[in-house]
Amino acid sequence: MNEHAEAEPAARAADALPPEGLTWGVKRSFVNYLTSLPDGDISAAEGASQVAPGLFNFLPGGGSFDPAAGTGVLRFRGDVRLSGHYGMMFVQIASPWIEFGPDGGTLTTAIGEPDTEASERIALVAFDAAAPQLVAGSLVWPALETRLTREGSDVFNHQYGTNQPMDPLSIRVPAPTMR
Repeated sequence: MNEHAEAEPAARAADALPPEGLTWGVKRSFVNYLTSLPDGDISAAEGASQVAPGLFNFLPGGGSFDPAAGTGVLRFRGDVRLSGHYGMMFVQIASPWIEFGPDGGTLTTAIGEPDTEASERIALVAFDAAAPQLVAGSLVWPALETRLTREGSDVFNHQYGTNQPMDPLSIRVPAPTMR
C-alpha cells in the first residue's frame, strides 16, 4: 500500500492533539541560550504565538494537501523573531509554509517583507515523508523530525550545520484542506 494513499485514522484523544496550525520549537538549546542573554528577545506576532516556553504556533493560512500523492503546500500566518547580542544574532520565521513532496518536505520562510511581492522564500528545515493522521476532523502530523537545510544554516549564521537536527514540528489543519 502506498504510504500516502490515505490519511491514517488515529485513536488519539482530541485533547492530545497539537494546537491548530504549525507548532515548532525551532531548537530548544538555541531558544534557551537566547533567554539567558541580558538582551535576548523573543517575539511572536501577526498570527504567531508562544504556546509554551520556546514553543511557537503559527495559525493556518490556507493551502491544500493531496493525501494520495503526499503532496501540497500548507500556508501559515505569523512572525517569530529571535534576537540577541545587540542585534548581531537575529532569526526571523515569517509566514511559514510547509511544502510536501513525494519524498519529504520543507518548512519555508519568507525573507524580506513577508506577504509582499518583494519577499522570497527559503527552505529552513527539511523532513521525511509522512502520512497525516485523520483525527477529530483534522489532518495531523504529530511530530515530524526536522533537519536544517543549507539555507537554514545560513539563517543561523552557520552556528548549526546543514542536516543538524532541529526540534520536531507538528501540524494540525482542518480536514477540508484535502483536495
